Amino acid sequence: MRSIFAIGLGVAATALALEIFLQCMPVVSGLRMENTSSAVPFNRYLPRQHYVYSHGWAMANARRGATSQQGYNNSADFQDGAAVMVVGDSFIESLMLNYPDTVQGRLDKVLGGSVYAAASSGNGLADALEMVRYYQPRLHPRNVVLFVDSGDLSDMLAPAPRGHSNFVVSGQGVAVVHNPYTESKIKRLVSYSALARYVYYNLKLSDWIMSKMRSGRSGGAAVADASAARGEVLEYYLTQLRQVGGGAATRFIFLVDGDRNTLYGSGSAKPLWHGDDREFFMDRVRKHGFAVVDMQPVFAQHWALRRERMDFLPMDGHWNKVAHGLAAQQILPLLNTASSSLPAGPTARN
Repeated sequence: MRSIFAIGLGVAATALALEIFLQCMPVVSGLRMENTSSAVPFNRYLPRQHYVYSHGWAMANARRGATSQQGYNNSADFQDGAAVMVVGDSFIESLMLNYPDTVQGRLDKVLGGSVYAAASSGNGLADALEMVRYYQPRLHPRNVVLFVDSGDLSDMLAPAPRGHSNFVVSGQGVAVVHNPYTESKIKRLVSYSALARYVYYNLKLSDWIMSKMRSGRSGGAAVADASAARGEVLEYYLTQLRQVGGGAATRFIFLVDGDRNTLYGSGSAKPLWHGDDREFFMDRVRKHGFAVVDMQPVFAQHWALRRERMDFLPMDGHWNKVAHGLAAQQILPLLNTASSSLPAGPTARN
């Protein structure tokens, strides 16, 4: 019993020492989420919330920021008559970047304002659709830029985490189902611990455990089902966007991520995109008459000329300010009304 007590006391003392140390370090603070519902079926943070961001065990790229009145990072407060609304996930949210370095920040500088971003980590195509449905009649944007990455296609039919939405295919067709989020009091209390936040956000221990669990499951049938249904889902998604956009009232521009992993690496590098997902998606989008900005040739040309990375790989696959700047260059010529003052670059048009 004495040995067990001594070990327990040592563990407690070590945990306390780590807690005191990490309280003084730029550990990810985490961001409290608003509760979601059928009335507002998408993720966003509490408004005017200050946060600390860092990446990995070494707490690299530490920075501070605050959310907007609508609960989004790296965005001005929304007002009606938006010139551009950028919708996406953590790539657009960009906790790791300052506002002027983001695609929305660069567009805002050129256009002189009225550029807003609605983005949250983990968002997919169903979330984007719900956000456009909600904000289009409130902001009446002339342009909506929709960011798309590999996860939007590979996880298109996956069950939605809390606070997100997903597509469901049934005999009645395709529908969007929301999984509501309500803040847990226990999570709120645990978040006061810097050690707990360091393990969860910086070390991403839960993500590692979940990835190991998924890798042990056979997903062959699920993959086959998703492949068979993705055309039906995309048809529904793109048709709904056109209806929400009010015909020609709002111009939609799809900003499609490239495969940066294989661009940097050797032939053995694992692709970011699965199979023909990129080509399949862009082909469907173009058939519906939407504009497409394909960042693959843009990234490839930039890498060939400058050997300058467009992200934080291998630790973090999110875009850096180089990628955001290149994306803004491609978007500007496609907007309803815009005059570009950014340096000219290779343009990917629909």
